[in-house]
Amino acid sequence: MTITAPRLRLWALALVAGVGLLLGGSVPAAAHAVLTDTAPARGAVVAEPPSHVELVFSESVSASGDGIRVLDPSGRRVDYGRPTAKGGGTYAVGLSGPEARGTYTVTYQVESADSHPVAGAFTFSVGEPSAAPAMPTVRDPDAGWVGHSYTAARFGAYTGMMIMTGGALLLLLCKPRGESLPTVRRSTAAAWALLCACTLALLLLRGAYVGSGRLADVVDMSRLAGTVTSKPGALLVMRLALLACCAVLWRYRNRVRRAFHGRQPPLKGVLAGAAVAGMALAWTWASAEHASTGPLPYLSMPVDAIHLLAAGAWVGGLLVLARALALAGDGVPPEAIVRFSRVAFINVCVLAVTGLYQSWRQVGTPSALVDTRFGQLLLLKAAGVGLLLGLALMSRRWTRRLAWTRGRGDRAALRALRRWVGAEAVVGLCVIAATTVLVSTQPARAQDPAAGASTGAPAAVSLRPEFDTGGPEGRGSADIVVDPGRRGPNAIHVTSTGPDGDLLDAPAVQASLTSRTGSIGPLTVPVERVSEGHWTVSGFQLLVAGVWDLSLTVRTSEFDQATVKESFEIP
Repeated sequence: MTITAPRLRLWALALVAGVGLLLGGSVPAAAHAVLTDTAPARGAVVAEPPSHVELVFSESVSASGDGIRVLDPSGRRVDYGRPTAKGGGTYAVGLSGPEARGTYTVTYQVESADSHPVAGAFTFSVGEPSAAPAMPTVRDPDAGWVGHSYTAARFGAYTGMMIMTGGALLLLLCKPRGESLPTVRRSTAAAWALLCACTLALLLLRGAYVGSGRLADVVDMSRLAGTVTSKPGALLVMRLALLACCAVLWRYRNRVRRAFHGRQPPLKGVLAGAAVAGMALAWTWASAEHASTGPLPYLSMPVDAIHLLAAGAWVGGLLVLARALALAGDGVPPEAIVRFSRVAFINVCVLAVTGLYQSWRQVGTPSALVDTRFGQLLLLKAAGVGLLLGLALMSRRWTRRLAWTRGRGDRAALRALRRWVGAEAVVGLCVIAATTVLVSTQPARAQDPAAGASTGAPAAVSLRPEFDTGGPEGRGSADIVVDPGRRGPNAIHVTSTGPDGDLLDAPAVQASLTSRTGSIGPLTVPVERVSEGHWTVSGFQLLVAGVWDLSLTVRTSEFDQATVKESFEIP
């Protein structure tokens, strides 16, 4: 094959589009809220029972009446009242006078601003940790019958939206013969019905999806009423209303023609109306998911809506075109196929630009592509996207042959085009399926610590230096825990034990921290004795990431003491 300058430019654009699709996805991906801070701090040991528990999330969330639960060491609930929103992604729940000493467990299940449920748990202790704290089960919202059904309905909604968009585009490109093509018309109508059914299923399932996860709660009218009044539920209702309006306009299209004295309405007016309706439908996705949160939401929402429409016009159009070409005698006119090829090329350019913008929001750093699950899914999807672009280039070759012959009996070109477009359609469905999985996956920017956020509770730093003060019973070791072991507020615990493993209740323990990276310190760590052999402090600020030097002084008598030093690194 001869490599010409136009062909080289085409391959270069295909490469850019592939990068954009790889990093941006075919539809908006969702980001989820992350628990960033708590009071009492995660893993902290406090001397007195707190009157309430606070949870701070990385973005605004909503919590139901039993969305936050606090269990005492025996597993009994001690929270009371509904969680109270304090602004800035912070919720508080009061405690009904807990008195037991030991480890308390806090479980939470909230709904993030991107409409995805977020669940988790953490512990804190009163007096001293329990030997066997209560271990509740944290429900995975995407598991079980409700979770799987919700994922299937989400896939159906995306598929219906894309096919309906592509089918409507083909009907417009086939004017004035569009309505005489039953395959294109029926495919578009079937996609409309699929989108309506899946949107209704999402509306009914949502209460159980973000709540208990029980299938019986799907028919709970009180949960449905709560769903309708929430932001995601209201957007689903809006989507159904927009789809109903589209059906009414199509049903009474002949009356619209009579308003123009029996003639076809101006093509520009029809295109403008279709663009407005499509943008309104796409907005019900963009304003409910990741685009509505994070940096520059008022720019990201229209970009994501345009991205979804461009993907629908290309991939959805391919699905409809493949079915039309597969039915002998019911194909799309060759001139319409040529026009679709040109429009699809424009949509690829749009996808490249909007996808590259989405990559900045969702991936953050190149390392996140291999270090996070979101990035790994994108890399897995890359093969499908690259194959789709390659197949599109081959289809474009046969489309040009049809354009050159103007469709005059070139059956060989038509058969080849049918095969290539059919292959594109199959790969396009795989891309939609991969995107559905990405919608339920936390974006790499929120997973990769280098990108500026953490995925919850990282592994705590554990140290165990040995000391010998030189006096009677002066030998032992100190178990030191820095939790969660990252930049920001941390709980620091020191537990001293003797050679026999029993607690060693030293009269005094002092600690300080010095940062090698940021040249900070030494900072005095104000640990306080909370029980025999146990000292702790909550909310101590480690201001910079990198290597920290810990100096610990243990005094076992009025004259005997020893200082040990340890180093650790935090992200």
